[in-house]
Amino acid sequence: MFVLSNKLMNVKRVLRDYNKKYSGKISDKVLVAKRAMKEAHCLMQTNPSDLKTHRAERILVKEYVRLAEAEESFLRQKVTAG
Repeated sequence: MFVLSNKLMNVKRVLRDYNKKYSGKISDKVLVAKRAMKEAHCLMQTNPSDLKTHRAERILVKEYVRLAEAEESFLRQKVTAG
């Protein structure tokens, strides 16, 4: 039991260090994706018939949603762990 406890403590320490190192990066990625998505929205408003802009906007929205969900999951884990 003592060996298992020590191994779990070591894993916890590594995960805590990882969280400290990478915690801000997901939020930065979300902000960048949101800005890119807003720019694509503006481009669509200026030229609504451009199909390339529509495709790019659709991809950027999907990426933003994916990153926002990842950030939410990360923050939920942080709240329950802390």
